[in-house]
Parts: sequence; C-alpha cells; structure tokens
Amino acid sequence: MPVSRKRKKKPGKSGRPRQPARVDQRGSAAELSGHDRRELAAALQGMAVYREQVQEGRGSRATAAATDLVTDLVTVAANQPDVIVEDALCLRLGTLLSESERDPIDERPGPDHLASALVTAAAAAVEATTGDADAWRAPWQVLTAVAGILPYPHGETVAEEIRRLRDSVVARVPLGPTVTGPVRWTRDRYGSRFAVTAPITTADRPARWYLWDIDACGHQAHTVHSGYYPTPEAALTAWQTGVGPTAAAGTELAPVDDPRLLSDLLPAIEGFLRVGGENAEQFAEYHRSRRLAEVVKEKLRQRKTRPNRGLDAATAAAEFTTWLRARAAEGQQLPEDLDEFVTELADSWCINEIDAVYATCSPHRVALCVQHVRGYYLDDFAEQLVTLLPDWIRWLAARNSTPSELADRCLPYAEGKPHPQITGNDKTEADYLARVIE
Repeated sequence: MPVSRKRKKKPGKSGRPRQPARVDQRGSAAELSGHDRRELAAALQGMAVYREQVQEGRGSRATAAATDLVTDLVTVAANQPDVIVEDALCLRLGTLLSESERDPIDERPGPDHLASALVTAAAAAVEATTGDADAWRAPWQVLTAVAGILPYPHGETVAEEIRRLRDSVVARVPLGPTVTGPVRWTRDRYGSRFAVTAPITTADRPARWYLWDIDACGHQAHTVHSGYYPTPEAALTAWQTGVGPTAAAGTELAPVDDPRLLSDLLPAIEGFLRVGGENAEQFAEYHRSRRLAEVVKEKLRQRKTRPNRGLDAATAAAEFTTWLRARAAEGQQLPEDLDEFVTELADSWCINEIDAVYATCSPHRVALCVQHVRGYYLDDFAEQLVTLLPDWIRWLAARNSTPSELADRCLPYAEGKPHPQITGNDKTEADYLARVIE
C-alpha cells in the first residue's frame, strides 16, 4: 500500500539540518481566552528576558577571553614579524573556540561574540599605550593581525578602529591580505571534494599558498580543512592526503574556470552559534578562511564566465524515472507511486542547492543521504526511498561514465551500511566537518 503524501514526513522536520521550523502563533492566539493570552504574553516576555541574559553572559565571557588573549599576544608580538603574530592569533583563537565547545550551550560564546570582543580588546590595548613613544607597536601589530583574519562584518569594524587610531600612533594602515597570483583548484574523482588554493601576500611578506579543502557532499559545502602552505605543490599534496589515494588519484591543480561555482563552494559567515570541528586546527582557521575567501571572490568577481548549471532535481527525477522504466521492461519490479518516490529521492539527494555538484556521488554522500532520509521521512516511506538508492547510484554512474570501482564503493552505503567517518560523537548526527578519506 503506497504511503500517503500527507503522512510521509516525520513531525517537525524541515528538510534542512539544524534549521528551526517556523511556528505561526497568530491563528492559535486568536482562539485563546484573555487569561490564556496574558499567560502566553508573560511566558514570551520571560523568554525574551532570558535570551537577553544569555546574550549578555556570552558577551561578557567573550570579552574576558579576548582581553586575556590580546594581553598575552602583545607580549609575544614584540620583535616578531607580522605573519608570526597573525598565525599565533589564529592558533589561540582556535583554542578558545575549541574549549568553548565543551561549555553548556547557554554559556558558550560563539565565533561572532569572540570576533567582536577581539576588535574591542585590541583597540583598547593600542589606546592604553598612545602616551608612550614605542609601547604602541606590539598592540598595533595585534590590532592589524585581527584586521587580517576577520571577515565581514567584523573586518569593517576593525578597519574603522585602525583609521581612528592611526594618527595617535603615527602608524601606516595595513594593506591587508591580497591575492598575488592565479587561483587554482581541482576536484576528486567522485567530483564532490575540492581543493582551492591561492597565493596570499600579507604585510609585504612573501606569498604563501592558502588551501581550502571543501566537501560538497552534505547539506552545504563545508570547508573541512584550511591553512597556509609554502607552495601550491605542498597544498595539493596535503589535500590529496586528506582525500585519500582512491579519490585523489591523478588530480592536478588548474586555473579556476567557473568563478560562480567557486563562490558557492568557498566558506562564508554562517551565523551559527556552534562552529563545529574535529580538532583545534579547524577552529583556528574558522575566521581567517572566511576572510581570505572574501579576497579570492573579489579577485574573480570581474571575470565573466558562463556558470555550469549542472543537473537539477526535476531533470534528475525525469531522467531516472525513464531509466528505471526501461529496466522494468526487462523484468525489474518497480514500486507503486514511482513518480512520487523518485521526486522525493531527487529532492533529498542534493539539498545544498549547488546544481554543479548534483550529479556527483561518493560513498559518504550516499551515507549522508540515507541518514537524512531516515531522519526526515516516516520509516516506511524512508525505506522505499533507500530501496531506490542502489539503482540511483548505477544510473548516476552510467550518466557520468563513473569507473565501476568508484560506483561499487558507494553501493554498501546505499544498503544502509553506516559510514564510520561521518558519525558524530553523539552517534545521532552526521559530522559534516569530518575530513573523510575515501
């Protein structure tokens, strides 16, 4: 018996991980009595007061942590090159973010709290030394390092502080990071894991190559590793190691030929309280990877290229249905309401809305899809979708001319095998920031 469309989804599921469902209370409130409405208003007011207290507490903890960080870094900055100060800032900020993950959620300062507090603390450190002929130099280095790693909107705020303070310390305004050569990229054999690298010059120092290791298999493109390398070859080798020999075999860097896809892939401010990450290394680059992504996007913004639109869910559903019906003519059994099941599977396959990677298929992408389907749909409906996944993989492999050795590695996960590298610590949510070796 087919599952009714009205009964196929689990209550409270929106189809996107970690996105809260909206609740429209206007209609129900109209049916409440005067007493109930007053109680509801009081409850909502109490929640608003509590949220304000939580925000104040997070801000206070961020201020204390940022002040200590700046104070310590000022002592380290003396006689050190700017690049050393910036790297030390990232490492210490990463430690703070990593340690805050262990705090209760209502007490945990997020990356935005710490970024704002850093700007204030660094500016205050400079102001405290403006009466001394030389004491301002180390705090100024810290302030300019903060400017070098913070993305919008915090980058705008720290730039204003630098302009405000530069006359009192008679210091030059830092130029900030710039891309001083071609941006290059590659993708793995599955097509959904990317290496992006660019030569970045900061504070008149020699260029270093920054690497973004981007996994587009989940509900959005996630940067699972980033950092500086001395050469593009070293960056590529590090990426290949993180991807694994099967998926990375034969990969080479090439000039970016689709700036719009690159813009979709590079990290941006997410607005989440929780940063996430496997280790302090990921936390350390949380802000800087976004700051440098802004610089890369700006460099490529003027290039006019036709975007690779790729495959979309509607086209995929139509093509897959046709492919299935052709196989049915050879004796394969198909489920009732095939069109409905295929439409839902196609919608669930690529919820990051990056059509250029829609047709890609990797083992952990299949495992993530199964986890999403089973968490989003009612059990009977979910199992019908999972039953279609092996054929979906074979269809994608035929459509993309995927080598059979790669397609075969995906099939066990389509049959429900859990992927050990994407299982979160609580065993219930996927770890989208895992650096998966395929």
